[in-house]
Amino acid sequence: MAAQMATRTNQKHRFTITRRQWRDWGLAALFLLPTVYVLAKIFVVPIYESAVWSFYHYNLLDGTPTRFIGLRNYQEILASSDFWVAFDRTVYFTVVSVAAELVFGFFSALLLHQMFPGRTFFRAIIIIPWALLTLVNGLLWDWIYQPGFGALSVILHGLHILGPHQDPVWLGSSAGIMNFVAVADIWKMTPFMTLILLAGLQSIPGELYESAMMDGAGFWKKLRYVTIPQLMPSILVALVLRLMGAFRVYDILTVFTGDPTTSVSYLTFNYAFRYFYLGKASAMAWFSTLFILALIVVYIWALKRNADAQ
Repeated sequence: MAAQMATRTNQKHRFTITRRQWRDWGLAALFLLPTVYVLAKIFVVPIYESAVWSFYHYNLLDGTPTRFIGLRNYQEILASSDFWVAFDRTVYFTVVSVAAELVFGFFSALLLHQMFPGRTFFRAIIIIPWALLTLVNGLLWDWIYQPGFGALSVILHGLHILGPHQDPVWLGSSAGIMNFVAVADIWKMTPFMTLILLAGLQSIPGELYESAMMDGAGFWKKLRYVTIPQLMPSILVALVLRLMGAFRVYDILTVFTGDPTTSVSYLTFNYAFRYFYLGKASAMAWFSTLFILALIVVYIWALKRNADAQ
């Protein structure tokens, strides 16, 4: 009985909060309040308001009153040909750019993981394209694609791939422009893929490669049976981050074209800040949000499946 009473007393003392602890927690909460308030005003409130606006007719220019219309904004978006054109181009850009970045980033990471003179230097300079502002990257590639004096035209003329009187306008069509935008995005974001995969490569135990070599495995078998399975969590992280970033492409397109149907984000911006259809723009933004949330769910499922397999 005495032992039970002592145990209860110890448990009571263990969970007792002293006055000093209450004071420390109150002081910490006081210091955190300004940050919480700013984050709520910047993130939570706009998210809530956009969710509410997506169910309202809310247009700042037509003079009509704001009124609840339910799912009509979503229905009009799904019936809009501009939205589906923008969605198709966004998906095409996302798939092409992310797939190329994954392949180039994987082999770049393999190369930088090897021991060779100047490895540290090359690991440092590979960050430069990624460190550039997206707008600066767009301006750089816009100059490269310029007809006549652009670097691409000059190089192709110098190699005699283009005739002396050929002067193509590379950015002349909204459909073909996505390929050129993808090239610019691949050049900028491949280092991001490389760094994530390089970090994953460095965490793979060397004993696995030694065991594979003892079994007679060559480069490709080690790549298939050791490197890729061990690197899968890093690959999933890189893929999800890049898929979310590529699907929200906007700023680089403002440099290359003025056509808002080149991406969903560009079309959403056009609805919101050019025509001030805030209700319809909010609904379109939530379409993008739900798509990205679906990607996150797939990522969590794939990560859990990969962990269970190991």
